[in-house]
Amino acid sequence: MKKVLIIGITILTICIGLTVYYEVKVNDRIDIYKITNTGLKEENINVYLNATFIAGEIVGDMQNGFYVMFSDGVQFIVYMNNKKAREINDYLLSNPNEVYRVEGVTKEIPNSIEDNGKKFVKAWLDNNHSHENTEQNHSHDITSDDFYHYFGYVYLDSTVNSYCFLKSIIYIIGIIGTLCIFSFLIKKYHIL
Repeated sequence: MKKVLIIGITILTICIGLTVYYEVKVNDRIDIYKITNTGLKEENINVYLNATFIAGEIVGDMQNGFYVMFSDGVQFIVYMNNKKAREINDYLLSNPNEVYRVEGVTKEIPNSIEDNGKKFVKAWLDNNHSHENTEQNHSHDITSDDFYHYFGYVYLDSTVNSYCFLKSIIYIIGIIGTLCIFSFLIKKYHIL
């Protein structure tokens, strides 16, 4: 019977170690600006941004979309669930002095998003930056260089939880360890 207790304690110790590892190493995220500002194209880096404004959706489907989000005046492309994007937008509009932390992993911006993104930026600049005291507003044509200057080469994919599997394993191990200890206590003290 002591073997069950030792196994339970060992399993819970492993669970605690994995939890600490997850929180310290795996869940450690860096600001996406550090990636986009350097022009890196590295994928699957755990990143975050503190969103202050959502400019709109570049392109998407019924479930997910590519959004332009601002953080400290810098724009980023974020791929996320449409419902979540609406929730974030409502929160930011209701709390203009607050930020909303968005987490995910980096993915390289595909050419289709570059093309749609250039159209989005041009339309957004044309609508939001009119030039007063001129006979006509000029168009904000966006080149590929402009696009990558604005956004960098990667976007934040918030639909990917790269360590969801590890978290699930930690929970399962914790449950098994707890059950072993309870089994020992029930048999030793004749609780049932």
